[in-house]
Parts: sequence; structure tokens; C-alpha cells
Amino acid sequence: MEVRATLVLALVVLATIGETLVLARQASHLHEWAQYKRQHGKVYESPEEDARRFSLFLAAKERVQRHNANERASYKLGLNHMSDWTQEEFAQLTHSLGSNLADDEQQHETPKRRRNAGDPDPPPTPLSCDTAPVPAAMDYRKVPNRVSAVKDQGKCNSGWAFATVGVLEGQQFFTNYTNKPSKSIVPLSAQQLIDCSTSNKGCSGGDVEQALLDAGFMGGVQSEKDYPYGGVDKQQCHFNREQATMQLMGVEELSSGDLNIKQCLNSFGPVATSVEPNENFREYKSGIFSDPACGHLKSRKSHSVLIVGYGTDPEEGDYWIVKNSWSTSWGENGYMRIKAGLCGIGEFSNISWNAHWNEDKA
Repeated sequence: MEVRATLVLALVVLATIGETLVLARQASHLHEWAQYKRQHGKVYESPEEDARRFSLFLAAKERVQRHNANERASYKLGLNHMSDWTQEEFAQLTHSLGSNLADDEQQHETPKRRRNAGDPDPPPTPLSCDTAPVPAAMDYRKVPNRVSAVKDQGKCNSGWAFATVGVLEGQQFFTNYTNKPSKSIVPLSAQQLIDCSTSNKGCSGGDVEQALLDAGFMGGVQSEKDYPYGGVDKQQCHFNREQATMQLMGVEELSSGDLNIKQCLNSFGPVATSVEPNENFREYKSGIFSDPACGHLKSRKSHSVLIVGYGTDPEEGDYWIVKNSWSTSWGENGYMRIKAGLCGIGEFSNISWNAHWNEDKA
């Protein structure tokens, strides 16, 4: 009897300990959830919605922990402001214009293509970057006045607009700042392109080349200060040509070879490109992203980012440095180092040329 009583007592103690551990784990999760909501300013409509988002948060946390347990991985994942999103919500950031992608695929058979934006008289002569020297590594984040602060596009599929203004912002150095390195870069308006780029579809997606052409034809791009970002779908276009701080004459689609992109990157500044992000891309935190599951635009979904540099890692090889528009809570303060040739990066890339900076309108 004594043995049996002792056994029963031991089982009761173990059950109590197990229940205590479960409760402690739940309390820990709830504490982390409360911290997460405070950090990212999350407020939900109802307790039911809060519970649904909590479940998504826990699933994301499990994915992050499972990946980070692999010590051989070249990159780390981390929770960010999208960790309580559904897959459908994330997919909304990658739906591109099918017609534009189809056009791009057909035209991509040609090594490169130049197009005038507007009807300049006389036609501008594009500067060539084909013979530009290519250093072993470069990073525009370390060069004054070449990239503006990382933005947060929210749930509006406007990565194409941010990549477009990123190209033009980088060219302010060539058109105005060459002898004035201390002057700050002037952020340009992504919202103007969302509202006024008639070739694109606002928060439903767009194409950088078409956006650059539209910007040229409409007469330029205003500053973000004069035309601030709202992250809302196409509203009435409020573009004021008299306030345009940046004008451009043409657009060039680059050949997909890494060398050409590096040459133009060094000659003109940051280059816009497309990537096809997957779930690990969404939760990327640091390191060199090298997920082989990240496709090559086969799904016909893409997201536009800005190439701002490149380098070589002794283990992972060549990589690109890209600026995203998913806030500084994503990646390395809003940036990613991604293995060259992955996720379709560099397959469709654009720069502008003969851009003109109107300093007096900034």
C-alpha cells in the first residue's frame, strides 16, 4: 500500500509540474505577444482577432526558432511587423502586373533596351556604363547622400514605387551633389507614382520601368515632403509640375549579367530590380540569404527592391546588398544581403539616365 501511495503521489507531483510548465510557457508566450504588440503598435478590432493574430505570431516564432537552430545556415530569421500576417496578406505585397511581366519576359530576350521618357529636343545622349571599372566590393550605405532612409510601405503593394524613387534619389549625387558631399539627400514621393503613374495599378502592383517612363512624361517627381506617403490605393493625382524636384530623360533596362549591373551601379548609382520573395525572405533578419527554395519569378509574382552594393563571402560567394521598403524592423535595418542569382534578382533591372535635379524646388 505504501508503495502504491508513493506512486500515486509521484504521478500527482509530475502532473502538477507538467501543468505548471505548460502554464509558465503560456505566460511566457503571452508576455512576448504583449511586447510584440507594443513594439509594432498592433491594435486589433476584437478579442477574437487578437487570438487569431496570436496564433499566427506563435507559428512564425516556431518557424524562426526551427530555422535558427541550424548552425550551418548562412542567415538568421527574426520576428518583425509581418509576423502576425496571413500568407494571403503577405502575398498582396508580391502581386505584380501580369501584363507588364509578360512584356518584360518577351523583351528580355534582347540584351538591353533604352527608352526616352518624354520628347526632349534634342534627344539626350545616354551615358554608357559598359566600360566602367568594377571594384571588388561596394556599398552605397557607406557613401554620403546616395540612399535615403528605409521606408515602410505597409500593406500597399508599392515596392515598385519605392524602388523607382530610390533610383532617382541616388542620381541626385551625379546631377547636383558631386562637389557638395555634405548636402543631405532629398527623399522623393512614392505616393505621387501610386496616384499618377497611369501605366501601373497603385497598391495592386506596378513596374519600375513603366513608372520611370511615366515620371518622365509627366514632368518629374516631387519631394516626399511636398507629396507625402499615405500607403493608400490610387487616389486623385495631385502632381504639381512646378514643384518637381527631379526630372529624367530616359530609362534603360539592363542585361541580366552581374557585370553589367555592377558597372551601372558604379556609374549611375542604385539599380532597381525584381525579386520573388518566399516565406523565409519575409522573416529574414541577418546574414547572407541563400534559401534555394527562393524561385526565379516562375510564379509570376515579384517585388521590387533597390540594389545598393555587392560583395563576396568566402563561403557563400557573391552577394548583392538590397534596400527594401518593409521598414527597419525587417532584415539588417531594412537591408538584405542576398546570394547572387537567387530569387530571380538581377533578371529584370532598370536605371534612369540624364536625370536633372532642381535644387531650388527641393
